[in-house]
Amino acid sequence: MTGLQPDSSSPRHLPARTVFQRRRELPQRTNNSLRRTYGLLRSSLHHSVEPGQVLVEADLVEALSSSRNTVRAALQLLAHEGLVTRRPKLGTTGRGSTLLPFNDVLSSHDKMLAYRMRYEPLGTTVIVAPELLRSWFSLQPGESVAVIERLVLQDNSAVGLSISYAPITPEQRTRVSNKCVDVISFLESDLGITIGEIDTIVAAATCDTETGHLLGIAEGAAILWLEDLIHDTDGRVRAIHQLRYRGDLVGFSAVARRGTLEQRAG
Repeated sequence: MTGLQPDSSSPRHLPARTVFQRRRELPQRTNNSLRRTYGLLRSSLHHSVEPGQVLVEADLVEALSSSRNTVRAALQLLAHEGLVTRRPKLGTTGRGSTLLPFNDVLSSHDKMLAYRMRYEPLGTTVIVAPELLRSWFSLQPGESVAVIERLVLQDNSAVGLSISYAPITPEQRTRVSNKCVDVISFLESDLGITIGEIDTIVAAATCDTETGHLLGIAEGAAILWLEDLIHDTDGRVRAIHQLRYRGDLVGFSAVARRGTLEQRAG
C-alpha cells in the first residue's frame, strides 16, 4: 500500500521566508497619483516642513500612500519650482516660504517686525497720469501721480518688487521723495489719508527680464502677482499697489468665514 505523499504546496513544507512573503500584506498605494501627491507634498511645505528639513523618500512614500517613482516625480516638479533643493548624496531638503496674511494691511514697518522684510528704494518720481490711471483715480488731463518703486528684501535677499501709483496735487509734490518708504506709509503719514477698503487680486505670472534681474531669478520663472486697489474711507481710489513676489519664497494665507446665503447674495 502506497502512503500519501506530502503536499509540496502546503505552507509547512515551504521555507519560512517564503511563507512570510505570502502572508505579508502588501502596502496599499491608494493615492498613487502624481497630481495629488504633488498637491499634498506642496501643502506640507507650507504647514509642516521646516526650512532646511531633510525629506526622506521612504517616509514620504508611506505618508503620501504613493509609489517611490510618483514621489520622486513630485519632488522633481517642486525642485524645478525652487520649493525644494535636491543634491546628489545629500538628498532633498525643503526651502520653506514666508506666508503673508491677506487679512492685514501691512506697511514696511509691520513686515520688518514680523517677517524681517524691508524696502530698498529703486526710484520715486512724479509723472503726468496716463489715461488708464486717470480713469481709475478720476483725474483730469494733466494731473499727476507719484510712482514709488521699491525692492522687497528679506534678510538682505531680494524676494519681491513693489510698484505703487498714487494721485497727488501740485501742493503735495514736495512730499514725494526716496524717503517715502511704501505706499501705505505715504498715504497715511505724508498725505494724511485714512485708508478704507482694499480690493486685492492675486494671480500667477511669469517673470520678465527686468524683474528677473532684480530678484535674481530666470526670465519666465514663476512669480506671484498681487495688486491692491486702495480706497479711502469715502470709497475713493487713492492708490494702486502692485507686488511681484518670488513664487518659491513667498506665499499668502487668509482666514475665510462662510457667510449666510443673504450675505453672499448681497
